[in-house]
Amino acid sequence: MTARLAWLLLVVFNLVTIAVLLVPLVVSVLVSFNPSEHIGIPDTFSLKWYREFFGDWQWTDALRSSLYVAFLTIVISLPVGMLAAIAFTRYGLKWAGALNLAIMLPLFIPPVVIGLGSLTFHRWIGIWGTHFSVAAAHALWAIPLVFVVLRTTLKGVDRSLEEAAAGLGASPLVVFREVTLPLTATGVLVGALFAFIISINEFIMALFLGTAEVKTLPVAIWPKIRYLLTPIVAAASSVIIVITVLLLVICARLMNIRRLVEMK
Repeated sequence: MTARLAWLLLVVFNLVTIAVLLVPLVVSVLVSFNPSEHIGIPDTFSLKWYREFFGDWQWTDALRSSLYVAFLTIVISLPVGMLAAIAFTRYGLKWAGALNLAIMLPLFIPPVVIGLGSLTFHRWIGIWGTHFSVAAAHALWAIPLVFVVLRTTLKGVDRSLEEAAAGLGASPLVVFREVTLPLTATGVLVGALFAFIISINEFIMALFLGTAEVKTLPVAIWPKIRYLLTPIVAAASSVIIVITVLLLVICARLMNIRRLVEMK
């Protein structure tokens, strides 16, 4: 009985904690439906601010920039993360611990430091002021996530299948394309979605590296919060929230499907 009560209290505590953490997100979405010019929980619901958001080219350009930068982040981080994961799981690397630390290190560095360093370096090599510049900085956070996901996925792949293909004369590239990649497709997609989520939500690095022509949605929201706080800010934030939640749901579904396949 004591163990059951302790378990019940733990469950209740976790649910309350999750609810408290989600309250700001729920409030932000509710505010976006407020027909008033002022921030507040609405008495009646309206799509006024969403119509204004999608009808204003400045907001839609910022949304397009965010989506484009997130796509470029996938293009950069997915091959790098995949190659690193293959190197760690398929080859005996010297200094594996140090290399693993080097890959994971950007996750533990403040974005303001990465943003400042990237700004200096990107101006030096001539890519500052482009979508690629922002995506390259975002990839520093995305690559470790892709690496972790694909490293775990590759560990679950039966290596005898790759060895059998190689034994039949297939080149390493053919083995990867015909055997490894299909078996890790779910992990690849999950890694790509994680990279997309990291990029579309990131603000500090995008603020450092963005320009008037390259402005992501979080950066476009920032001055509105400081100088003109209306529910359109909540509408813009809700667009990011909806995209993030949908992608996380897809990731959860894909990981569940993968577990079911592995159980069979």
